[in-house]
Amino acid sequence: MVHFYVLNPAHKLCSITRWLFKGSRRILKQVHASSVFSGVSQVEEPVKRAKVNILDLIQTDLPQVPQSTLIRDVNYYKEDFEGGFCIFRVESTLFKVHKCFLLRESSAFGDMFSLPAIPGIQEGLSDDSAIPLSDTAEQFQDLLWALYALPSQLYSVSEIDSLPLERVLNVAELAHKYCIASYEDWALERLLLLAQSGHVSLRQASSALHARALNIAALSDHKPLLDALTQRLIPRILWSDMDRRPILDIAGRHGLSKLQGVIHYKELIAYERAAYAAGHKPADYPLFPSEVDSDPQRRQELLAAHHSLLNLWECIKANPPHFMEPHDCPTHLDCLATWSDLWTHAAEAQQTARLPAADVLGRLKAMMILLKKALRESEGISLGCSLAALESITVEREDIVAGLMSHFQQY
Repeated sequence: MVHFYVLNPAHKLCSITRWLFKGSRRILKQVHASSVFSGVSQVEEPVKRAKVNILDLIQTDLPQVPQSTLIRDVNYYKEDFEGGFCIFRVESTLFKVHKCFLLRESSAFGDMFSLPAIPGIQEGLSDDSAIPLSDTAEQFQDLLWALYALPSQLYSVSEIDSLPLERVLNVAELAHKYCIASYEDWALERLLLLAQSGHVSLRQASSALHARALNIAALSDHKPLLDALTQRLIPRILWSDMDRRPILDIAGRHGLSKLQGVIHYKELIAYERAAYAAGHKPADYPLFPSEVDSDPQRRQELLAAHHSLLNLWECIKANPPHFMEPHDCPTHLDCLATWSDLWTHAAEAQQTARLPAADVLGRLKAMMILLKKALRESEGISLGCSLAALESITVEREDIVAGLMSHFQQY
């Protein structure tokens, strides 16, 4: 008697995939500990999130369209000859994905596939019964790119120069949404690397992309990334004309007070500059647009903040920042006297006084330029004290930035 054995390649494929994934996880840990991320801060243990309601992830009101208008994604609609695939519809695009890539670690997809089957409907097994998702096709493509990628593709050093920022954001957002922890961590670390290195893709990114990066950092409770993004954004907000509205929306949503204060400050100074340019007297500052004048509460808040900033400037002008005595300075008291004189002169200089009175950061910037030159030429202050004095201006500036929001909360 001849015995025939039927081999089911689907089970073998799943076993091989699980084996490869275990090996990939070991490789990822080794690469993660290597010098590729030697300059990136270690991410703290993620905060445990509440369990996601899987029904919130499925879009039940996706508009009906003729079957002939649906298109199959070129890269991620796989022909099903062996079983184990699931079909998704995202917008008007169909994706046919092997479940092994969606289930190889705990995620919301596991809950999705465990939902009770509806009698007579095999959801996800045909184009007619594709599982509808509420993402965009581009977002889902980028998530699948990450799920299908080899560890060497995800952790390549050169990848930072070619990987689009939008792709990293898409992976971060969807990995967070579907609770795929390892890929969320990868995307957040990549964003942190971009922020800490000041990479051109982030420096030139639109305010909308910056807002998305801030949002995912806040949602993931990733403090190092939030701090790095904030540090990069503040100079752009203060000294450029970037669109501040998307940043303000995210900052208000997550209570990012430092960014809120900088944006409100920038807005108020813009009103004061408009009055200055129009030839109004200082007593008339600031000159509000009609939408502010028509809102009495908002107008009163800005006037109170303006008055508070004027008082801050008078305090700054009269009190040069303190600095510690350097070890190698034998005449520190004389240095302090010289520093006080130079500070007063810079505060009253024309380059400083021509700026709006409430523009404390602008005036402080103008003073620093003058003081660098004055300290270099002065013989009444030692080199050590000169360096310490300049550093004290930086500290003063950081303190002012950190406290800007308080000026808009007094009313």
